[in-house]
Amino acid sequence: MSLLLLAAAVAMSAVAGRRWRAARSDTARSLDVERSLPAMVELLVLLVEAGLTPVQAARHLAERAPVATRPGWAATVHRLDRGTALADALGELPVVLGPCAAEIADALAAADRSGLPLGPVLERLAAEARASRRRQLEADARRLPVRLGVPLVVCTLPSFVLLTVVPIGLGTVSSLRDLR
Repeated sequence: MSLLLLAAAVAMSAVAGRRWRAARSDTARSLDVERSLPAMVELLVLLVEAGLTPVQAARHLAERAPVATRPGWAATVHRLDRGTALADALGELPVVLGPCAAEIADALAAADRSGLPLGPVLERLAAEARASRRRQLEADARRLPVRLGVPLVVCTLPSFVLLTVVPIGLGTVSSLRDLR
């Protein structure tokens, strides 16, 4: 009976471990996507301002965008190759990359559907992406002292003890021996 309980506990812990690793992997992937979105938007702005159409820009982004965002653009290009309109194919972008790419897909799709000029839309998206990236970097900079606190204490405290407390203690012990 106890062997059966042990086997059940091992199986449950294996399943829980897999789920935890999968959730951790998804979180890391979404963070990578969020961090690379500003660079992707800047590249999109450069491609469109260089004279490429949005469809050509999507094809270039599928090959040359930051690595974390390439799967979303590859899925969009795949739908474009199957004959889907750009505005509809951009629906794959937030599905693959997550909700952080929804605003980009919506703006591009709206510009494609209504025929609005893409330049101002992309400039607004790029400015928002730069501001978002700046906020992320500032938050990372605020967390840095907390992360460095433990290594600093672990590395500094032993040397402080060895260089100050030990000599004082040895001096005290030797002066006590001299008094005898």
